This record gives sequence, C-alpha cells and structure tokens, in this order.
Amino acid sequence: MFKTQILESLKNLGFDFSERDLETPKEEFGDLCVKCFRIAKKLGKTPEELAKEIEGKMEKLWFLEKVEAVGGYVNFHFDWKEVAKKILRSLKELEKSIKNPYQGKRIMVEHTSVNPNKALHIGHARNACLGDCLVRLLNFVGNDVIVANYVDDTGSQMADIVLGFKVLGIPMETSGKFDEYCGNEVYVKVNRMYEEKPELKEKRKEILAMIEAGDNEIARFSAEIAEKVLKDQLKTLWRLGIYYDLINRESDIIKARIWEEVFEKLKEKGFLYKQETGERKGCWLLKLSLLPEFQNLKNPDITVVRSDGTVLYVGKDIAYAMWKHGLTEGDFKYKVFVTQPNGKDLWITACEGETKGFKGVDVSINVIDVRQKYEQDAVRSALKLVSGEEKEYIHYAYELVALSEKTASLLGIPAEKFVHMSGRKGWFINTDTILEELHKKAYEETKKRNPDADETFLKEIAEKVAIGAFRYEMVKISPEKMIVFDLETSLKLEGNTGPYLQYGYTRCGGILRKAGEIGEVEKIDEIQPEEKRLLKLLMKFPKVVEDAVRDLRPNYIANYSQQLVATFNEFYEKCPVLKCEKNKKNFRLKLVQATMEI
Repeated sequence: MFKTQILESLKNLGFDFSERDLETPKEEFGDLCVKCFRIAKKLGKTPEELAKEIEGKMEKLWFLEKVEAVGGYVNFHFDWKEVAKKILRSLKELEKSIKNPYQGKRIMVEHTSVNPNKALHIGHARNACLGDCLVRLLNFVGNDVIVANYVDDTGSQMADIVLGFKVLGIPMETSGKFDEYCGNEVYVKVNRMYEEKPELKEKRKEILAMIEAGDNEIARFSAEIAEKVLKDQLKTLWRLGIYYDLINRESDIIKARIWEEVFEKLKEKGFLYKQETGERKGCWLLKLSLLPEFQNLKNPDITVVRSDGTVLYVGKDIAYAMWKHGLTEGDFKYKVFVTQPNGKDLWITACEGETKGFKGVDVSINVIDVRQKYEQDAVRSALKLVSGEEKEYIHYAYELVALSEKTASLLGIPAEKFVHMSGRKGWFINTDTILEELHKKAYEETKKRNPDADETFLKEIAEKVAIGAFRYEMVKISPEKMIVFDLETSLKLEGNTGPYLQYGYTRCGGILRKAGEIGEVEKIDEIQPEEKRLLKLLMKFPKVVEDAVRDLRPNYIANYSQQLVATFNEFYEKCPVLKCEKNKKNFRLKLVQATMEI
C-alpha cells in the first residue's frame, strides 16, 4: 500500500521508479528507501544529486514523518502514530488489497491421490497437507475451487492386494484399520513372495488385465477392496481437517469411455503411433518429439498403451487432464460416496448416477511428487497438442519425505544419513502412527499444565495440538526441498513448530478475555520499538498472502506466522498490555486483537 503511494508520488514528479528500486533499509535508516542509481543514470545525473532533488520535491504523504537523502538513497521515515491508527482501524481493508492472479478463474486442485491399497504414510500426508493449504489459500482470496482426489483403482498395486487375498489366501479379516492391514501386511508380504516365486508376477499381469477390463468377478472384488481402503484413508484425512468435493476413480476413465475418446482423438490428429519394432513393439506412443522442449531427449516419445493393450497410468492421466480442461465430449456420472464430518457431501465418479458440473476448469493444480516430472510434462504437452494452446495445467511438484537415520534404525531399517520410504519393503511410518504419538505427547503436556482439567478437555486440546504440530511440519519447508523426518524431533512442542504458533494464539485469546471490551484509541503519544516491529509485520500480511498465492507456496504463510508469534512474544515481554494507562492499554489491546485475527 505505502510502496504504491510512494511510487505514484515519484511518478508525478517525473521519475519512473519501480518496485525493484525500493528496498527495506536497516531500521536506523528508516522504513523504506528508494535507490536512485538506475534512474540517475538514465537522467545523466549522479545518484546523490537525484536523491537530494527528490528530498526537496517529495510531497508530504500522510504516513511520512521525514524524507531524507543519504548518498544515492532516499530514506522514508514513517509517522508510526498515524500508521498505527490507520492500520488498526482498517485491517480488513488491507486484506482486500491482495492481488489474486487467478481472479475469475475456475480452479481444480487435485491432491492426496494415494493408491487404495494402503494407509497414508507421512510422504502421502505431505502431499495432502500441501494440497489442502493451497485450497485454503485460493479460497481465502476468493477463488472458486474444486478439490479432487484421484484414486488409481486399476494399477498394479491393486493387483498385488487382490493376488494376496485371492491367490495366496491371506485372510481379509483384521482387528485394526483395513487400510493399514492391506499396506503394512498384505502388500509387503506379496512383494516378498514375488522374490521367492517370480512366476507370481505372471499371475499379477492376468489380474491387472481383468481389473482394467471390468465387469468380472476379479474387477468387482478389487473395487470392493479399493472402496473399503479408501473409507479408512478418508478417516485419517478428516482427522487432519482435509476434505474434498470429488473422488475420481481411474477405472471410470475406462468405463465412461473417456480414454477411448481421447485415444481416438490423439490418433486422428497424428499424435499417437504404434511401434512396430524394438523393445516397445506393439505399444502405442505419444509423439512428444513434435514439441521443441523434448527434442533434445534421446527417446522423447512416451508409451501410453502397453503391447498387451493395457493403458499405462500416463495415458489415463492424459484423458483425465483433458476432461478437467473441458477437452472431452464424454463425462462421468456421479453419486454421493459419503457425507463428511464437516457436513459436506463427497461425490465419486460412477457408471450410473447424476450429472454434475465438475468438468471444465480454467486452471488445474496437480500435487504430484517430483519423480513424476517427465510423465506430468507429457500430460501438459498432450493438452497443448490437442488444444493448440498452452493450458494452465500446473504440476505442483514436491520433494519426498525421507526417514532420518535415527528413526530408520528404530524401525530396523539400515541407513547412513537417511532412507527413502518404500511400501514394498515395509520402510515407512503411517500418518496414524505419528498422530497417535503426537496426541500422547500433547496429552501429557496438557495434563501437566492443567492437572484439574477433565478428560474431555485434555483429549480435545491434545488432538488440536497434535494436528497442528503435524500439519506445520509438512508445510513449513519449501516444497522443492526434501523433508528428513525425525520421529523424536517431530514430537517436540517448542521452537519452530505448530504448537509454538498455537500457544501464541492462545496467549492472545487469554489477554483479550481478561481485558473485556476494548475502547477506542483516541491518541497515540509514542510508539515503542517492539510495537513498531509488530505493526510492520501486521502490515506485511497482505503481501505475504499475495506472494504465497502467486508462487503457490504455503510455506510463506508458515514462516510469516512463526515470525509474527516470535515478534508478538517480544512485544508482550517488553510492553505491558493490561497494566498501563487507559489509552495505551486500548492501543496495545488492538495490536493483540490484530495479531490474533491474522
């Protein structure tokens, strides 16, 4: 807000400065400064001459106390008494100033997308937490967002589970969660059996073909397993406060003949061809070599259909992406799968059901790990080939979650520095396991601080702390960086953690409850350094949100929140809120209120 007004004022003086010429100086030099070097060179002046000229001509904006030329810089010192009154009266107005790059666009965010043969491990949870934070960010700035969860119910991992139950005779009954049983025991055991009996892999191929063909006993059994696992996965996700609008089943891309339509369209346009020789003989390939960005690769064309006629997941992803962006005539039918704990119906694709308006978005954001970059580039390129233009198909790539050496050793996994998780080998930690450990730790801490509290209160607080701690760990690091997850560190409730933020929020609430009604701030006599620092951070909130939406980086919000709470705690320690004279008390209470609202 202030940057814009300063730039406009400079422009009125005939100086074409831009945001790149502005920076925040050290505190003793002011609150904002403009570098004169670039513009001075254009005007044939020295930076010092231009700075002095601006100092003499600059109009007195309402928020400025002093304009001062120092060398080739112009330093702007804010009148913090006036700024404080303005900011604290119109915090909501500041939020309205946020620029939204997706304004007026219909968006689909697809995240989680875990195969329905296992429980969510912490790597899957990073996907889900990142995706959910993106949804919340986009909703916050006023977008129309559809939240989708893509379920690969026709892949080889489903064939593994079916083989375990139907061929190896593993019992289906379990006393615990069915998703954990399938992933922790059945899936691991089947993959060990492949090493002992390689001939079982041929049986898996047969099962996979039957699942994809549909309308047979194996396909129906597989669908039953997938649905049962999915319902248990959702329980974990709901516990994390994550909800969806739509579940898209991969099998329905085949059943609704959307893949068939897309296959014919790509073939007619000459973008697909059948390989007649070599290792991929009989396979159908997408001609990525038609696009300049792939021409440097040795074998750029990607296989979408195997020689046995089964469709690779990248082929189904292309069809799914074309459906998302309204490039298919075909559509799914839908039915309500479950009503979620937040009261919202969760729809799922089906062979028979209702017609719904999910199809056709302007932007699709697809939270998929970085290992799938080539395949996701292929999907985006297929959209470009078919439509003749770039579509806003965004592969939101994120790095993996690895286990620390100490955590790996606790699980009996050999490791030096860290180890990547592997479902086949049984090297992973389920999200439910971590949440239970966090809940236990938070319960102990809460009981220690509230020895007379009843069990309902203790469990409720412990759950909120546990969820906050976990979600914060998953989003505080930039998505392109790997998380090395350490069980012991994740259970800490202090430092750069979710509970630290929750404690700051609770402290604000406690102060405001004790204060009661907050009166108007009639006059601000002076601003303490701690008050100024807190005000500066409050003012930054709209820009932080704007940057987070533009770059799709929830970690910006996490880092800002941590800095805000740390700055608030400094303010609280140095500036008494409830024990000071009335006008100062109201001002400080307004600061507390603004911090809590943000």
